[in-house]
Amino acid sequence: MRRETIYPHRSVRSLPVSRSRILTALGIALIASIGVAQFGSVLISAHGKVTGSILRISGVPVGSSESIEVLPSYWSAAVPTVSFPPPRANFFRTGVLFALSAGTLVFFFRWIPLSRSFTVFLMILLGAAVAAIVLRPAFQFDSAAYQQIWLRGEFLVWILLPWASAFLFLLTLPSLVTALAWTLLLQVYALLWSAVRLAFCLGVFHFTGVLFLPLIWFCLGTLFDLVYVVLFYSLALHLSFDKIVGSRKT
Repeated sequence: MRRETIYPHRSVRSLPVSRSRILTALGIALIASIGVAQFGSVLISAHGKVTGSILRISGVPVGSSESIEVLPSYWSAAVPTVSFPPPRANFFRTGVLFALSAGTLVFFFRWIPLSRSFTVFLMILLGAAVAAIVLRPAFQFDSAAYQQIWLRGEFLVWILLPWASAFLFLLTLPSLVTALAWTLLLQVYALLWSAVRLAFCLGVFHFTGVLFLPLIWFCLGTLFDLVYVVLFYSLALHLSFDKIVGSRKT
């Protein structure tokens, strides 16, 4: 005789989903998002200090700070400035960098079939930067403008991240304290890792100009935020696996 319903898998049955957990997740996400919005200028300022420190340690010359507005009349802070060489300052160096990077992408396209779609897209981004340099001689981009665009995207991530992390951890991990710890750790990591990535981008642009701007923006920008969110969630589940589904019986 067939059952009318199928029992959920034990990994689903063991999830601590309840009305209290859902309300707790909603409350924590709301409080964290409001906190990020309330102290936005402080977070941006701390982000800029970490970025500047990394640049100085790496040997990249940092100029005077410049004030930028992430959201006009609400979130603003001082950020370090780094000089970018003009796009047409050294055509030979730009040509060599383009040839090396294009050759590397062609190599990956040829020998790693799974990367071909991604590699083609990177080639398009690289070609778009070259087209901008060749066809728009007056095109110029400074570090303050780049950081403003970067922080506007990252700040949106910082506000939305508590909602994603609260539900990912609070509705899957058995321990509420552990779930809160992972939520807080992910939020802090998002701020610090954003500063590290931004410092790397500014350092590259200081030595190469804007040739790799679209390519690096795509690889290390908002797309990379999804990578570490999935990584943290996987680590949290792995470390709590025995408590979630129970240890395997021999």
